[in-house]
Amino acid sequence: MMNPRACSAYYYGGLPIKGSRRKGGLRIKENRFCFEVPEGKGVEKIHLEIPLSKMDQVFLTRDNYYGTDTVLFNLTFRDSMEQSFTLRFAPVALVPRRRIALQKEWLNYLTKAINSMGSASPLSTK
Repeated sequence: MMNPRACSAYYYGGLPIKGSRRKGGLRIKENRFCFEVPEGKGVEKIHLEIPLSKMDQVFLTRDNYYGTDTVLFNLTFRDSMEQSFTLRFAPVALVPRRRIALQKEWLNYLTKAINSMGSASPLSTK
């Protein structure tokens, strides 16, 4: 399974961290899903490295809150204490066709990664 290329992504919430809709980076490194968002004015830095084996489910939702129809990825995972979280993010590229292709690439990769780890949770495309 080929790793998708690193890209920019927007964080839309889901973690017990202050501040949403912030731009960060997304990549796969050594069987870990890495998501980083730099520290900003009054908001914490986000640095996640989630082992693929801790991911439970990925599903899509749409958000029109900011005036554009955005496809959000909702990645449910468990932390080291087995507590469940849902990270909401959107991989982005400036050109719409490239953005759609990038989002499909990431969705396909995450779906295959979760299914190959033997997770019982099916992919949902709500």
